[in-house]
Amino acid sequence: MQCEICKEKKATVHFKQVNDGVVQEMYICETCAAKKGFDVGAPVGLSEFLFGVGAPGPAEKPPAEDKACPACHMRRSDFRKTSRLGCPSCYETFADDLAPMLEDMHRGLTHVGKVPTGASAASRVAALRQALESAVVAQNFEEAARLRDLIRELTAEPASEKARRT
Repeated sequence: MQCEICKEKKATVHFKQVNDGVVQEMYICETCAAKKGFDVGAPVGLSEFLFGVGAPGPAEKPPAEDKACPACHMRRSDFRKTSRLGCPSCYETFADDLAPMLEDMHRGLTHVGKVPTGASAASRVAALRQALESAVVAQNFEEAARLRDLIRELTAEPASEKARRT
């Protein structure tokens, strides 16, 4: 297939783009791709293509030091190439690299996924019990009574459960 730009050389680069649901494909030679600003000499991994891992942005400069993990000796440059960590200690060593990457991928740094139904109620009861203890220590008995009633309400068995046991 011939290059769609110069129509002289063999097309070795394939671009596919979707605009408003319309798929546009273009087959061009390496020379025309280089003229358009695409670096076809360096292969790009899927993670680099999707998340920009390892490719410094226009305002970013590559890090001066190639930090290494003290446990597995993985270097920052290795992590940026593979997007994989070598051991649990790497999470602490490369925290400054991981934080922006995770924030971009997950829209935040705190996990807000689903919680099993019973677990969310249990965690709320545990937090209320801790607040109850604090209220008793502070001798705030009205607040302690309100918290006690909330805990009883949350831990009370439904009427259908009581009827089933009798």
